[in-house]
Amino acid sequence: MDALVDKYSRVVRWGILGGESGNTNLHKEDMAYTHNKKRKSIIEDGVISHVNDYGLDVEHREIFLFPREEYAYGAEEEMLEPGVEFTMANQFIKSLRLLTNLSNKDPILIHLKTCGGDWGEGLAMYQAIKACPNHITMLNYASARSMSSIILCAADYRAMMPYSSFMIHTGTDALTGTGTQVETEWEEFQKVNRIMYDIYLERLRESVKFEGWTDKKIENLLRKKMKEKEEVYFTAEESLEWNWADTIFGADGKYDWDSLTKG
Repeated sequence: MDALVDKYSRVVRWGILGGESGNTNLHKEDMAYTHNKKRKSIIEDGVISHVNDYGLDVEHREIFLFPREEYAYGAEEEMLEPGVEFTMANQFIKSLRLLTNLSNKDPILIHLKTCGGDWGEGLAMYQAIKACPNHITMLNYASARSMSSIILCAADYRAMMPYSSFMIHTGTDALTGTGTQVETEWEEFQKVNRIMYDIYLERLRESVKFEGWTDKKIENLLRKKMKEKEEVYFTAEESLEWNWADTIFGADGKYDWDSLTKG
């Protein structure tokens, strides 16, 4: 009740003392009050901890797809990023569904900064994005490589930071066990590669660069490049040419966040 009275009294003050008469000082005071109140509300409501702990900003409908630092491994002086793994996938899918349940019409912005990782977990994230009814914009900050390149392909609108990159390869697998187990794992590995090529082809066939090309011809080019280099990197500009991305965010030196999700 006190908060309501306070808000009402300020509205009255604005209407009587300021209004449209141009009381600039009062307007600045009111703006500062609103800013400080919002800042206090953000801290009290735990928005900061939600972003840091869960990678989720509900108010602005943003998800931060970053690795969880507590799961990094390796020597203390050389901490390694775990990349895409089950905790990231679990949290991401829950966050995505939460934002969709709050509104299945408003757009969602996903900030992507992670290396490759587990195929199964990454594929679950890819499918969650494809199944989402909201318009999804994904912004790549560093190197969308390996599994994270697959995840980026799922977004409706894919943006690259000017110095970010995109990398493809066939991945790695360790085949151990009995002869029958190795054969089974090899068969599964081939199925995984087939899915990977299908996902890449879905994007590449839309590129002007490959206009008139058959899927087979595009796939043969991909296989050739990956055989020659194992890991094939694309700059942000090359990613646009190949249709790995739709835009380079900030290419003109301006970063228009408001228009980013309207792509």
